[in-house]
Amino acid sequence: MEMIAADHGLARLAGLILFITLASALVVPGVLAAGYFSLAVVAMIWLTVKGTWRGGALSRLERWLVWSVLIFLAVWVLSWAVHGFTDEANRAAGRIGRLLFLIPVFLLLRRIHGLDRWMWPGLIAGGFVAGTYALWFVLSGQSGIHHIGETGFRVEGTTNPIYFGGISLAFALMLVPKVIDDREGNMLRGLALCAIVLAFVANALSGSRGAWLAVPILIVIYFFTLGVRQSPAWRFGTPLVLLGLSMLALTAPMLPMHERLSETWIEIKLIGEGLGSEGTIGLRLKMWSVAWAQFLDNPWLGAGPGAYRDALQQAVAANDWNPIMQRYRHPHNEYFSALTNAGIPGLLTFIAMLGIAAVRFARHLWSAGRDLRFMAWCGLAATVTLAVMAGSESIFERNTGVIWFALLIAMTSALLTTADRRPSSIDQIKQ
Repeated sequence: MEMIAADHGLARLAGLILFITLASALVVPGVLAAGYFSLAVVAMIWLTVKGTWRGGALSRLERWLVWSVLIFLAVWVLSWAVHGFTDEANRAAGRIGRLLFLIPVFLLLRRIHGLDRWMWPGLIAGGFVAGTYALWFVLSGQSGIHHIGETGFRVEGTTNPIYFGGISLAFALMLVPKVIDDREGNMLRGLALCAIVLAFVANALSGSRGAWLAVPILIVIYFFTLGVRQSPAWRFGTPLVLLGLSMLALTAPMLPMHERLSETWIEIKLIGEGLGSEGTIGLRLKMWSVAWAQFLDNPWLGAGPGAYRDALQQAVAANDWNPIMQRYRHPHNEYFSALTNAGIPGLLTFIAMLGIAAVRFARHLWSAGRDLRFMAWCGLAATVTLAVMAGSESIFERNTGVIWFALLIAMTSALLTTADRRPSSIDQIKQ
């Protein structure tokens, strides 16, 4: 397989695109799409010129990852065709089709040495930029287009609080290896720690709760994987720091998460007592009930892309629900979206994409080489965070969600492959 050296012009171009995208896409409009499609165009040109689309000695799990994307898209397109090319479905097709570019980006990046030298600084810069932006947004009293009846602390980034907060948290969790890596200088490790703190700040000020379940999940995984090879101070200290940051963000009275957590408990209590709730949890439960009913009526290929909005509006009219629900067009849960769009095959193929990526990363968490182990953690942190976000947001119902999913999975999967090719004997001796 032809590899591209780290000092090659193409490697530097790809690395620069990655760095700029990771560093600024959370706050600068258009950067995410520009970076992703630039990588895709470069990849398609290079793979075509070199005639290497089918080459490259993909491992079994790499092949499965590629096929899971293709099969998911095939199932989605089949449902689209069966249920008709409505305007809403056509718009959705343009959005979901962006997932296809994950494949050429992955196939190119896995051939390039040294991209981790661009990725880690990009994540660090992204944490700094997101946290600084969130603080500026709040302290200067800004209000954006997604500020609808929420606390004034809620920030938007370039999209909305869900993606700004969720991806900021993903960056923080992905950066854990840089803090515990004693091969790095104290300055870089300190910068990584500051970036983690600022990324937590960005998430906390966004007011988005959807990704927080990823923190306890990854704390447990860390303790039994990366933490095993660390000194007791790092094995126990790292989870405590992450837990402390989480508790501070969730309970500090001056932060919006404290208010939103209180709202959550009140809603849960009301729902548990059989009373109605018009909060975000209550609204989601109603939206999920509509999605479930729609799935039961169309279990094998769903109701088709774009059909959920009509079903929700009919349910609102029939049940005299809050009229605010009429503005929604998806159930705010990607697992339910997959069911309503393409039935059981849609859900299974979506889970397969997440599952294959997670298994591929998880199996390297005990590897001898630290570079491989740390990149596996980085990819697993991104995958777990995206999977958790999908439980409270239909991440494929927005261009931003599709692209963040595709970019993070393609990037970390590719860099895991290049890390696996490095000799690990010296690394083992150091341990």
